[in-house]
Amino acid sequence: MKVRPRRDRRRTTQARPAAPLLWALVSLPGAAALAAPFPGLGGAPQGPVVQLIDTSESGDHTDVSVEFSCSMRYISNTPVSHGSQVTIRLMLGPDCGSSLQTVPPELPLVGGGSHLITGARVDSMLPGEITLELQFARPLDFVMAPTASGLGLRVRLLNTRERRAGVSIEEPRAASEYAVNLESSQKPIARAEVQAAAADLGVQAYVSQTEVGDQAWYRLRVGPFATRADAERTLQAALARYPRAWVTEADEQGLPTATGAPAASAAPAVAIAAAGVTDPPLPDAERAQILRKAQVALAQHQFPEAVNLLTQLLRQPEYPQRAEAQELIGLVRERAGQLAEAKAEDQEYLRRYPNGPGAARVSERLRVLAAASLKATTGAVFGAGKPERRTTFAGSASLSYEYARDQTISAGTTSTTNAANAALAYGDFLLRHRGDRYDLTARVDGGYTYNAASVAGTGGGSQDQTTAAYGEVVDRNWGVTARLGRQSLASQGVVGLFDGLYVGYQATRDWQVSVAAGLPAYTNFSSVSGQQKFGTVTTEYNPHHGKWVFDAYAYDQTNDIGTERRSVGLQTRYSAAGRTAVALVDYDVQFKQLNSVTLIGNTSIGKYWVVGFDADHRRSPLLELSNALIGQNATDLRTLQNQFTPSQILQMALDRTATSNTVVISASRPFGERWQFMADVSALELSSTPASFGVTATQSTGLDKNGTLQISGASLLQSGDLHIFSARYDNSPLSRSTTLSWDGRFRLYGAWRIGPRLSVEQLDDPTLGGRQMLYLPQVRTDWTGRTSIFELTAGYQIVNQQAQLQPLTVTGQIQSSAVDQRSLYVTAAYRVRF
Repeated sequence: MKVRPRRDRRRTTQARPAAPLLWALVSLPGAAALAAPFPGLGGAPQGPVVQLIDTSESGDHTDVSVEFSCSMRYISNTPVSHGSQVTIRLMLGPDCGSSLQTVPPELPLVGGGSHLITGARVDSMLPGEITLELQFARPLDFVMAPTASGLGLRVRLLNTRERRAGVSIEEPRAASEYAVNLESSQKPIARAEVQAAAADLGVQAYVSQTEVGDQAWYRLRVGPFATRADAERTLQAALARYPRAWVTEADEQGLPTATGAPAASAAPAVAIAAAGVTDPPLPDAERAQILRKAQVALAQHQFPEAVNLLTQLLRQPEYPQRAEAQELIGLVRERAGQLAEAKAEDQEYLRRYPNGPGAARVSERLRVLAAASLKATTGAVFGAGKPERRTTFAGSASLSYEYARDQTISAGTTSTTNAANAALAYGDFLLRHRGDRYDLTARVDGGYTYNAASVAGTGGGSQDQTTAAYGEVVDRNWGVTARLGRQSLASQGVVGLFDGLYVGYQATRDWQVSVAAGLPAYTNFSSVSGQQKFGTVTTEYNPHHGKWVFDAYAYDQTNDIGTERRSVGLQTRYSAAGRTAVALVDYDVQFKQLNSVTLIGNTSIGKYWVVGFDADHRRSPLLELSNALIGQNATDLRTLQNQFTPSQILQMALDRTATSNTVVISASRPFGERWQFMADVSALELSSTPASFGVTATQSTGLDKNGTLQISGASLLQSGDLHIFSARYDNSPLSRSTTLSWDGRFRLYGAWRIGPRLSVEQLDDPTLGGRQMLYLPQVRTDWTGRTSIFELTAGYQIVNQQAQLQPLTVTGQIQSSAVDQRSLYVTAAYRVRF
């Protein structure tokens, strides 16, 4: 990934043809030569593809804002609407450069102080595409949508309300409803444990006492819940910390019901200790399948899923392989950073299996865990009464290095250049004081790039960047949030970052209104500039906090000579179990043109199939007055105003803005335990632009059609390995390409993993009479600890091109020429959260 000075993205989004070769090739004297094929080379994204990932907590949901350095087209996401992580597939837009490029991995920091997102990763398995993977602290419901400009993505995490949970130690009164039994013990449960359960799950926690024979048992529970479905949802969140939790009827006397009133009466229940609960025995084959799934989940760092699977095995009556499951759950807890739970599981193993095959390993891990100290969490504290007054500090930091070297061989001449040689340091620091009424937050998110490479035409040099620098005040009594400084918003009306003021007001439980005003900052490399100003008003309606959410906004932005952009928009989101839908409309009032219309839907069909649909119609680039500068010698609108009338400048902006139409249909399903199938077909067309005001016309790309097939398998060569096989075919009026790739991930020692990869692409372009073969071998290895990750990636790309020159004057025969380009890149990154 080449690091070079940033430019205003609005100047770099001139509509370009979608055909891969026309993006990738430029002409050299006597032959067609390749533009550099991986990021940063030959017009690729400047710097990281993902500029920032920011989080904002609000009531019962958390909004995640993702900003890209160039436009992206949403393809699909897996899973559809619920899971402990989500993988989002995106297609690089025309302003991202060559569609042949394969983006090196990125590990963007997640800002905002939310602990719901534990990590993010950007990867590229197919040329012209990236995947963005977000890992969550626990299984969550979510829904997502691209922004009107295509330069951002919004993900909303649902049902994350931080309620002030009550704590009861005394014997409660009865309720004929449901509760979740977290733990059972023959010893009284400390109040601190009850408060911790209330804090983790955000619902009332209490201790119930019963007798089994002559033995008193103390049961740690949360609830009550009006329906079993509500209890099951909390159970899924609880299993990560309480693996032996289960749903039961709330049979205690005097417990306040879910409606707030105490139940009339109920007989005391006799509860079995959680540690002694056994399920009906499963067939040996099914137990072996569950164990393999747990091993795969651990290898993929899907810790909550691994705990859920292993808990099923530990609830089984004793069987020969149970010891392996008991050892594995201790390892999962340790990898997830739950050291206290890991110690308990390891101790349980030694109690049950003192002479077991893993006793030596478990004893050594237990010795290490005994020496480890548990750190206090930095999240919110819940319990009885008001939250405690306290000040917390949290953050994350990363240090990375990138090196790339290009070599081009043409007509016997070899040229070598350093494409990248840069060190990047990033940090996100958040200081928060939580009081009885007011929450105060100060945040700084920035970094510095030291660029030692001198790349022709880019200016080179080192740069600092600021993604966030603001102060925030939250008044919980009035439901008001005010934030001043550099920030980003999840509002569809705001493009990128801005320097200014945001005020949000929770008018009612269902209605929220917000306003923002300030100075746009199109990239995190942008300094504060007063050349343009904006203001926006947004309202959100979420009736009864149900499945539907409606957003509407009005946006106005001015420049040196008048209105830059004036638009109104509406977004509707629908989310239910196994189904999501998003509709987005943006209309420009100044140009009286539709800026974008997007419809995205995903649904589960039957037990296994998931089908997705994405239809997108938009202006490319985003319709703004500054588009009039495309193709002109003038560098600013004030200079252009001296040459043309206001109505002519409006027409120039309209003429320079193409229209794109995209349709994507995707489907996926698992086959057996170890295989996953996914396929999609898509079509894209970019319109022509007329010749006017001295700028030549651009031709339409025609209909670019492509299809992708992906099959993934787990535990094929070793327990917990992963293999992804992909094939893609692209057919446009200008070119055809076929890509095959394989991506593998294997466990090494301890927390180390290794991932080899190979991609091969053949591209034919009749207009140039040339054929390209692209080979990209790559290997990456990573080490993942409790709060940190280290990753090393190396790749070597080879591009062979056979191109035709002009016919010879005398013979009229076609002469061929070969151009080879080789690109080596190495990246190393270390990231830590604290």
